[in-house]
Amino acid sequence: MSGEVKISKLERQLRLYEILLPYAIAEFGVICQVFPYNKRLLQRDLADLKDAGLVAVKYSRKGKGYVKTGIPGFKEDAPPKRKTYLKKLNRLGRLLSELVNEDISLDEKKENQAEGNLQEYFTAKDCYNKLFPGLSERTRQRDFQMLRRLGHRIFYHFTEHCFSYDEDDFCLGWVDAPDKIDDDFLDGTW
Repeated sequence: MSGEVKISKLERQLRLYEILLPYAIAEFGVICQVFPYNKRLLQRDLADLKDAGLVAVKYSRKGKGYVKTGIPGFKEDAPPKRKTYLKKLNRLGRLLSELVNEDISLDEKKENQAEGNLQEYFTAKDCYNKLFPGLSERTRQRDFQMLRRLGHRIFYHFTEHCFSYDEDDFCLGWVDAPDKIDDDFLDGTW
């Protein structure tokens, strides 16, 4: 029996998305340090991330890695079963980059109420419902569970009565490639 821990395809692709998200160039060697990828598996995972509308990358021989090339777009013409998977991948990827939590502790809320400052706070659950209206509570719970499996701290504070997460754990969103990367760099025709 091997000591390797098996992770699901979805989990592997979300981890790859987390690697690609903050960098303008993600080198193949760096990606392989995190996962034991071969080029074929990496290309399949990247194709799924592209089709899900999470990344738009192109391999640069000069950069020896994947360079962001534009704004990602969801593949609407995918077959129904694949489209369902891509929607789930898109939803979880968007949570990694767009989840916000402006909620404060229950004590602070009571203090503000006593002072006459009635303010509505935006919780992680509110953010989820705004990003994905109409999805069930069970789907939200499963999505938050997947984020926890990826190593993010997202939890319900029973004493504070709010959903919370460690903001430092979450990615900051899709970052465009810097201006210094030109077409020669992308195509490797320097």
